[in-house]
Amino acid sequence: MIPADKIEEVKQAADIVDVVADHIKLRRTGSSFTGLCPFHNEKTPSFNVSPSLGIFKCFGCGEGGDVINFVMQMDGVGFEEAVRTLAERYNVVIQEKTEDQYDPQQHLKDGIYHALRFAGNFFHQNLAESDDAEYAREYLKKRGYPWKTVRKYGLGYAPDRFDGLLKNAESAGINMQYLHESGLVKAREDESGYYDTFRSRLMFPIFNPSGKAIGFGGRTLSSDKKIPKYINSPQTPVYNKSEVLYGIHAAKNEIRKVGEAILVEGYTDVISMHQAGIGNVVSTSGTSLTAGQIRVMKRYGEMLLMIFDADTAGVKAAVRGISIALEGGMAVRVLTLPEEEDPDSFVREYGSEGFLELRKKETVDFLHFLVGLAQKEGRWQDPIERRKSINEILEAIAVMPDGLSRANYIQELSSISRIGDRALLQELEQIRNRIQKNARRTAERAAMRAGREEQDSRRPPSNNQGRQEAARHGEMEHYTGTSVQGAVSRIPADAGGKVEFSGNDTGAEARRHMNPPKRPGYEKELIRLMLTFGDKIIEFIGSYCSENDFEDPALRDCYRDIMTRFQNGDPVSVEVYSRREHPYPELLGEIVLQRHWVSEFGMKKRGVAIHRDASPVNTARGALKSLKIRYLERTREKFLDQYASASDEEKAEIQKWIRKATSEWNRHRQEPAETLFPDI
Repeated sequence: MIPADKIEEVKQAADIVDVVADHIKLRRTGSSFTGLCPFHNEKTPSFNVSPSLGIFKCFGCGEGGDVINFVMQMDGVGFEEAVRTLAERYNVVIQEKTEDQYDPQQHLKDGIYHALRFAGNFFHQNLAESDDAEYAREYLKKRGYPWKTVRKYGLGYAPDRFDGLLKNAESAGINMQYLHESGLVKAREDESGYYDTFRSRLMFPIFNPSGKAIGFGGRTLSSDKKIPKYINSPQTPVYNKSEVLYGIHAAKNEIRKVGEAILVEGYTDVISMHQAGIGNVVSTSGTSLTAGQIRVMKRYGEMLLMIFDADTAGVKAAVRGISIALEGGMAVRVLTLPEEEDPDSFVREYGSEGFLELRKKETVDFLHFLVGLAQKEGRWQDPIERRKSINEILEAIAVMPDGLSRANYIQELSSISRIGDRALLQELEQIRNRIQKNARRTAERAAMRAGREEQDSRRPPSNNQGRQEAARHGEMEHYTGTSVQGAVSRIPADAGGKVEFSGNDTGAEARRHMNPPKRPGYEKELIRLMLTFGDKIIEFIGSYCSENDFEDPALRDCYRDIMTRFQNGDPVSVEVYSRREHPYPELLGEIVLQRHWVSEFGMKKRGVAIHRDASPVNTARGALKSLKIRYLERTREKFLDQYASASDEEKAEIQKWIRKATSEWNRHRQEPAETLFPDI
């Protein structure tokens, strides 16, 4: 385990703005920074970074946390791996692990990363030193790759043996499970052992945006047509093909700089383009373009230039990818290379100047590309085929999220096709309605499946069993400081615990993962006041409510933690909790950071002064009143739910508590907050 003081040192050393800016464009807004969230698609920035607190928060999707959380989510690594990545980046020395107390799944990922790193070094060293790799070295020279390029991209060579990597890894103490889970070795059919996946191949390591090896692509140098030209790592816990772009670790900063990503097909296309000085180039690593890959590119730029070979396969790949990119919110242009050329061969022959000249002359937007394709194939001249082609183009326009862009392309299509824009808009609306209808059906089916799974996981116990469980655990929450408190202790044990109230709802928890709910604003306000103003406000709020009053589980736990620290004499502040362990930093971002607030400059310009916390006690009173009213509503609703299935004897007892809860509910609604919560 990494010592707590080292984790704190890493947090203090790591600049969260610097780390986040590796992935998205940030713009300063007052004391914070904003940008488009990397975790969900959006057009208006809702992602907020606070350098003073060292936390981030997205007000769109709800993601938040500290710099370690950000690295964990962006790179798909565990806590310890994220800490070590940041430590290496900011020169914080961490001793090697002395304990083995990790989450099993994360332990597996860490082991896979270690195995992949070892394999990358092994393949690279083998390419540099092995006699067997002489042919591979000559091949790279002919392709125009000097050794500095080979080293930069970690190219290697897998020996022509079934146990080349296997034996070296075993000698180095690499766990066989990690080699197998990473796809580097395969199990023999007779279960007698394992053998190398990659043999006699030029190896291309695949890196994630942070530069960590997550897989490999292996190219055969044989002319035998029966041998697959490329084989790639399989899907693993660290390698999701649908979200991986080859070259992104080297291209991301250039994409951010120019605002555009260039998409090509192969590994060598990327390397040759980068070597020629065109650095904003990535490829799909041998897969068709996916929505996940579009999301990765859009973190760095809004424009996409798709370059595909002029052959049939290349054109079909371009057509398939256009709609996916448009739906992801990217502006799409297409460049078709001359016959018999690919980006690798073209840039090696004509250089970057030749490429830039061709790009200037031949690049078209997706609409003109699709029209030109239909004309080239003879479909534009035939009225029936032309109708189909126009419909295909409308299908592409329909998925664009921006209405203004859709209208712009409809006008352009109208001009080209000489069909009135009204007719095109009507057809477009029908297509969009169909798409939305299908999306709703898909969502409904998914919800129904989730509901069935939830029902299966919540099979109710028998009546007697339910009574025993409730009586044993005493599940009702008490309303602190009122006559309702202690209600469950006055219900006879043989009532079977019918009068039970729990803030936990397994069904709600399952749905929360699909669509996280908004936390109650008054609950967040109470926590914010306690963290911001310290002991006096903590004592005031703590005198009038308990953790049971909180409906949100995370805020309930946070309240409990604050009160425990307060009672123990430990410091409580925003700064303290920004440095705490998960989940406090991400929760803090939601509580403290504000999406909309008038700046000091704005107030001066308008000649007004707005003080959010002019009277913290009065703010706390208002939040406490809302908290208590909502708690009493939940209590009353729970009693009413239990009443229907209670026995006659139990109903009489329940009615008494319903009346008391209703009375308290009315009192809290009618009396002013100053009367309900006087100064202590």
